[in-house]
Amino acid sequence: MESLRDLGLSSYEERAYRGLLGLGTGTAADAAAESDVPKGRIYDALGGLESRGLVRVQSDREPKRYAPVEPAVAVDRLVETKRRELERRIETYESGRDELVDQLADAETADDRFWTAAVGADDSLDLLFERVDAAAESIVVVATEVSSQFEVDREGPVLLDRLLSAIRRGVDVSVLLSPAMFEDALTAIDEDRAVLAMAQGAFTLRVTDDVYGNFYLIDGEEVCLEVSDPLAPDRLFGMLDLRDRGFATRVSDGFADAWEAALVVEDI
Repeated sequence: MESLRDLGLSSYEERAYRGLLGLGTGTAADAAAESDVPKGRIYDALGGLESRGLVRVQSDREPKRYAPVEPAVAVDRLVETKRRELERRIETYESGRDELVDQLADAETADDRFWTAAVGADDSLDLLFERVDAAAESIVVVATEVSSQFEVDREGPVLLDRLLSAIRRGVDVSVLLSPAMFEDALTAIDEDRAVLAMAQGAFTLRVTDDVYGNFYLIDGEEVCLEVSDPLAPDRLFGMLDLRDRGFATRVSDGFADAWEAALVVEDI
């Protein structure tokens, strides 16, 4: 910060305060002369400083005399006032969030066909996490293998934490893993986090060897599909995100068959 105006003072108030610092004490006329604040505005400026607790006033004599509080005290008081203002503003934003989301949701079109893609491991993860965070009703995770670009010990817990966050928002999460992927997950995720996930009523886990590839079904109408590199099948080429209810329905139906036949994991 370079100016007290950054903390809410007007130009005249800041000049009057700095003028009083140079004077030590003085009348309104003294402060006006020292600070170059017009005499017609000096009383407003001094009144503003007084209301903020930045000057002390000796009012038992005429004309009144003013003395500035110490700079550290002045800045601390202004910062505290600004902090309270920001907290009230944040509370206002948060209280209006749900209403704004509902208004925007009402404006959404029913024609949802759309696709986008990310290339490379990092961008693919960013896209996946974005869509997981956007889920409102359900998330289906199907994983049979891990790209060699990913570190399961790192990405696995991050994905699980995002799924747990979704559950706290009221989202149902179903995870279907291959046996090998299940063993990798047990190694990568610490026991406390795994137990926490299994304890969530909205989290269900099953294991099967009757699925292929990795995909994520979001809210029954959006599919995030991992695409392998055709020249290096153990490496991820990218992530394809398709918002197409017809395709999502086909994926959901195929998942339902595999889910029904899969082994239920009740504890770890």
